[in-house]
Amino acid sequence: MGDKKTSRVYKVVVETDEDGGYVASAPSVPGVYEQGETADEAFERMREAMTFHLDCMLEEGEEIPPSDAAGRLERDIELAL
Repeated sequence: MGDKKTSRVYKVVVETDEDGGYVASAPSVPGVYEQGETADEAFERMREAMTFHLDCMLEEGEEIPPSDAAGRLERDIELAL
């Protein structure tokens, strides 16, 4: 029988880097960071890094962090005051 894959949703934060570009991190998955020239590139690299990291944790028998963003959508809004 093959391995059964499950789906989890994690919050990823992308911020501008003071040296240019963007840095991505996931608060629930400490130690995993990625960079990109664009926010989209940083997100995609983070997806790959998190997948690799969590797959390694599973292979080592470690418990992976629970979802922290399921059902939640966040956006920045600009307000003129």
